[in-house]
Amino acid sequence: MKNSLEKVIAFYFLLSFLFLPLTFNGKDWQFRLTQFFFGKLIKTIQHCFFSEVLSLIDFSSDTISLNLLLLILLLIAISIVLFLNISKIKNDKIVVIGRVAACYYISFILLKYGFDKIFKAQFYVPEPNILYTPFGNLTKDMLYWSTMGTSYFFSVAMGIIEVVTAVLILIKATRITGLIIAIGIFVNIILINFAFDISVKTFALFLLLATLFSLFPYLKKICNFLILRKQEQIMEAEGIVNQTKMILMIKVVVVSGMFFYVLFPYLESSNFNDDKKGRIFLHGAYQVEEIIKGTDTIEKSHFQIKNIFVHRNSYIIFQGGNNQMTDYYFEIDTVNKKLLLSDYQKKKTTINYTFSQSDSTLILDFEGLRINAKAQNWKKLPALQDSKHHFVDDVN
Repeated sequence: MKNSLEKVIAFYFLLSFLFLPLTFNGKDWQFRLTQFFFGKLIKTIQHCFFSEVLSLIDFSSDTISLNLLLLILLLIAISIVLFLNISKIKNDKIVVIGRVAACYYISFILLKYGFDKIFKAQFYVPEPNILYTPFGNLTKDMLYWSTMGTSYFFSVAMGIIEVVTAVLILIKATRITGLIIAIGIFVNIILINFAFDISVKTFALFLLLATLFSLFPYLKKICNFLILRKQEQIMEAEGIVNQTKMILMIKVVVVSGMFFYVLFPYLESSNFNDDKKGRIFLHGAYQVEEIIKGTDTIEKSHFQIKNIFVHRNSYIIFQGGNNQMTDYYFEIDTVNKKLLLSDYQKKKTTINYTFSQSDSTLILDFEGLRINAKAQNWKKLPALQDSKHHFVDDVN
C-alpha cells in the first residue's frame, strides 16, 4: 500500500509539472496543452457545479479551474498506478524519477522568482496612484506588495536567498540542505498569502507538498538529528542510473537551460533594476490646480478631481475628492497631442493634452472641461526614501 501510494504521488507530480501552466516570458505552450486536453471537461464541470461564480478557465492559482485540474490529475495518477499494478508492469523507478523531477522543478521556480526579486521585477516600486491612495483604502494584498516594493535591499536579499537555495537543491551533495531551506521559504510564502489574501495560495501549497515529497525519505533521520539529537548519517539516495558522462552532460544542459531561460529577458532588455527602468511619457502624479468648465472657473473646494495619475502600463487614473479612483486605458498621439481613452465597456473618449516640460504642467481638454494640473515629485515621498538609522537617537 505504501509503495503504491508513493507511486501515485510521483505520477501526480509528474503530470502536474507537465500540465500546470507556467506562462513565464510570455510562453503559453503549457496553457494551450492543458486547454486542449482538459479545457472542455473542466468547463463542463464548472458549468454544472459552479454556475453561479465567474468561470475563469486560465488555470491560474486560486481559480476553480486550477483546483479542478489538480483533482483530475490526481485521479489520473491513481488510475495509472491501478492499471500498472493489475498489468504487473514494472515501474519501480517512477518514485525516484518523480523526486528528481520535483527537485529540478522547485529549483526552477526558486530561480525564476529569486531573480525577479533581485532585479526588482516582482516587488517593483509602487505606482504613483498607489502612493497617493490613503492607507486604509488599500487592500491587504496591495499593501503588502507595495510595501515590499519600497525596499530595494529587502527584495534583493530575499532573491539571493531563493537563488542560493535553488543552487543547493541542484547540487546533489547539498540537496537535502536546500530542500530544508525551501520548506522554510514556502511555509513563509503560504503564511503571507493567507494572511494578506494574496491569490497564489494553491500554487504555494503545491510547491510545499512537492518539496516535502522530495525530502520524505530523509524526514525521519532529520527529525532524529534535530529533535532527538541522535547521530544520523543523512545520505542522498542512489540515482536512477550510474553517473555516466552522458547523464552529467544532460544535467549540465538542463541546468544551463534553466538559468538561460530565467535570465534571458533581463539580458535581452539590459534591465537589471526595474526601479530605474524608463517609464512611459507623462508617467507620474499630477495635482489638479484649476478646473474651467466653459468660461467658469470652478472653486477648488468643489473640485470633482483632485489628482491625476499616469500608470506605467498606459492607464490614466483620476482621483476624486472622496479618494475614489477611476481609470482608463489610453493610447497617446504625440503628433496631434491627443489621448484616446477606453473604459471597461470599450467606450472611447478623445482628450486633447498639453504638457509643458519647463514648469511640469499638464492640461487636459475634453467635453467643455479644461483641467490644469501640476506634476508632483512623487519620488521624494517618505515611503520611497532609503534612509537607515542604526540608532533610535538618529530618528527625527
